[in-house]
Amino acid sequence: MQKWGKNRNGSTRFRCKYCGLTATRKRQDLTQKYKRELFACWLLGKLSLTEIASQYKVSRHTVNRWFTPFWSMESLPKEVNISGKVLIIDGKYVERNACVLVACTLRGVASWCFTGRETIGSWLMYLGTLRHFPFAIVCDGGRGMLKAIKLRFPGVIIQRCQFHVMSYCLVRLTKHPENIASIELRAIVNQIAQVKTKQEFGVWLGDYLVWRKTHHDFIKEKTYHDTLTPTGRKRWSYTHGRLHAANSHLKNSIPNLFKYLLYPQIPNTTNFVEGGINSPMQEKLRFHRGLNLQKRRVLIAHYLASKQ
Repeated sequence: MQKWGKNRNGSTRFRCKYCGLTATRKRQDLTQKYKRELFACWLLGKLSLTEIASQYKVSRHTVNRWFTPFWSMESLPKEVNISGKVLIIDGKYVERNACVLVACTLRGVASWCFTGRETIGSWLMYLGTLRHFPFAIVCDGGRGMLKAIKLRFPGVIIQRCQFHVMSYCLVRLTKHPENIASIELRAIVNQIAQVKTKQEFGVWLGDYLVWRKTHHDFIKEKTYHDTLTPTGRKRWSYTHGRLHAANSHLKNSIPNLFKYLLYPQIPNTTNFVEGGINSPMQEKLRFHRGLNLQKRRVLIAHYLASKQ
């Protein structure tokens, strides 16, 4: 075979020296490579199937057929060295019993894992896949997360996300609380984001301790009900349950809420993951709405791989 000019589409044409027949050689490996790249561009880009089909002058059905083999090819995370780095972790629910756990450094995505729910078991399993020991971990302090971190990385610095702590407390206290204790605690919670130095933290902590001592009896008030427990005791609940919940959450968060004052390289929120990773990922899922769970996993894996 010898080269014999080119076709209209620019591909090289070959001619047999013996029989005189001409043909165009097709490389299936390159064809699959270009289709895989086109599939990734469609998943992460803004073009629809119709626009891609129009661009390549084929039907939507043809483009869909090109992409079918790649729905079974899920991207896997590359190993990233997190030794001595700040790690930001968070979980994002895709649907009711499907969640993706994501870990990021300040440079990008480090790893991810798909699981059913955010539990201590799932977090412990996921953190066990991280081979290196990070300098610090920033998290929202979700259910099971803190226990898993302390079991997998004993002694690591933990920074609770201030935004999540403030949101939890403000929701419990409501926007317009009716009692003095709730009004004062809401003002204290709103001041958390203003704490930038150790001196300001000392002032803030003093205000909170004074508030807790002043309203201690009010917070602990109980209301007894007519029903009995299985052991024969009267059932009871805190009279000001929402206030009690907000205070307990804030009190338990304080030990890990201001670590960034001692270590300036540690962020005080998980906004890097929430706004930089999860929010665009949700936009991709919304753009490709209608995909089943397995295809959404492929989409999420491709997206997170592009952020590594």
